[in-house]
Amino acid sequence: MCAKRRKNTIAGHGYGASKRPPESEDFDIAVNTFIRNCKIRNLSESTISYYRVILKVLREHVTKSGIDRPSDVTAEHIHEFSIERRESGSPDTTVNMYNRGWRAFFNFMAAEGYVEENPYDHVAKMKSESKIIQTFSKPQIKTLLSAPDKTKFTGYRDYVLMLLLLETGIRISEAEGIVIPNINWRERRIKVYGKGRKERYVPFQQTLDKHLRQYLEIRGLLDHDFLFVNIDNTPAKVRTMQENIQAYGAAAGLKGVRVSPHTFRHTMAKMYVMNGGDPLSLQIILGHTSLEMVRNYVKLFSQDVAAKHAKHSPLESLYSE
Repeated sequence: MCAKRRKNTIAGHGYGASKRPPESEDFDIAVNTFIRNCKIRNLSESTISYYRVILKVLREHVTKSGIDRPSDVTAEHIHEFSIERRESGSPDTTVNMYNRGWRAFFNFMAAEGYVEENPYDHVAKMKSESKIIQTFSKPQIKTLLSAPDKTKFTGYRDYVLMLLLLETGIRISEAEGIVIPNINWRERRIKVYGKGRKERYVPFQQTLDKHLRQYLEIRGLLDHDFLFVNIDNTPAKVRTMQENIQAYGAAAGLKGVRVSPHTFRHTMAKMYVMNGGDPLSLQIILGHTSLEMVRNYVKLFSQDVAAKHAKHSPLESLYSE
């Protein structure tokens, strides 16, 4: 019979018992250590910014509950936050956004031994409501594309940006990062960097090719290679792109749909599926790591439901014989 193996740590018995890593005692130190690890892992700046924001919210929430140390956060504190946010009207997607970031933080803390117990070991992933994905109709797209003043540099730039979003379905952060050398004109594809700095190629066709070339001719040679630039020739940022597109939607009087770069992404997926595109190629183009989101697109858009219903309506067929 083998003797029971003892734990190879004596921290709980006098010597070193009070010696705890500073990350377990101080939120600021813990967050800084986590962010440093994110940088070592070469995560994108947008991902690191996301972690900073959501961890600030975590700190504010637990401080209100009288918690000063990361090691004292429990699953109950997480549950309280989720319930509080949902009752205040926050959508499930927002609550899940916080929980994804906090889970990553505490997974790191537990793996490094900064907390004895990971509170997320006792927090189940919240099931979100399944909501209809909003997309632009063809008339809305045409109206939106006619909104920019194409006689001005910024107007034509924004017009080309919207064409690019519709053609490729890329995220606005990916559009921000496009550099001219990553445009393969011969094969008509653009290299973009998605979540987790994962690179992929997105294809484009003749219409976008023509407008991209014309835009580049107007843009001219600069001391950097970023594709989209401001009037002062500095690289255009995500926030500016988002605000411009939203402003065009307001100017065009679009109603009933959120006018944003991400709506272009959903619209691209819808039109791709309805035009007969297959799920696997759509997954590759959009840069999804799994088929789950693509399955949602296929389920919603693989057929024109209204047209099918008109053809197969039980009530209409009742009197058509």
